[in-house]
Amino acid sequence: MSIDNKKADGRVQQLLANERTFLAWVRTSIAIIGIGFLTASLHFTRAVGERADDQVAVFISFSSLFFGLLTMVGGAIQFYQTKKRILKFEVPSSSWIVIFLMVVVLLIIALIAAYFIIQINWLS
Repeated sequence: MSIDNKKADGRVQQLLANERTFLAWVRTSIAIIGIGFLTASLHFTRAVGERADDQVAVFISFSSLFFGLLTMVGGAIQFYQTKKRILKFEVPSSSWIVIFLMVVVLLIIALIAAYFIIQINWLS
């Protein structure tokens, strides 16, 4: 195998890995959106609650939808930037989107925790 073929094989492997990473971002965004819908679904299928309680559940649902879509767009941007770098034989870095996703997940966890704290306070 010549040096050019080895470079081409390496580039193909990197491009395929980039596509798998993009699909992982899509799955992650679907999971984030699903968490919001699950929270709202669980809330609205039980007995009627307080108005503020309903607003928190709807806020969590819409926040999850927004951040899920934002994650999908960020994953697409990352995919095309990485593809461009791979074709230029540069080493791609994905630190910004990892930090973004960590903040999003922590925010959604905080919202769901606030929702459950409100639920516990109203039940007692």
